[in-house]
Amino acid sequence: MSVIPGHLDGAVIPGGCADCNAEQHITQQEPGMWSIGIHHDDTCPTWRRIQNQRASTIPDTFRR
Repeated sequence: MSVIPGHLDGAVIPGGCADCNAEQHITQQEPGMWSIGIHHDDTCPTWRRIQNQRASTIPDTFRR
């Protein structure tokens, strides 16, 4: 039995961030394994902070 109903595969749910008009995207990766991703606005300060934190933890050899 799955905790997330199958009909939610591919669903887009508004919300997920207090700083922008984010959307949550629900995707079933394989039976019993789900991914919920939050898609922020490009101008979202929370998203910019996340990107800056990620950039600071990547070794120099992997930076673009």
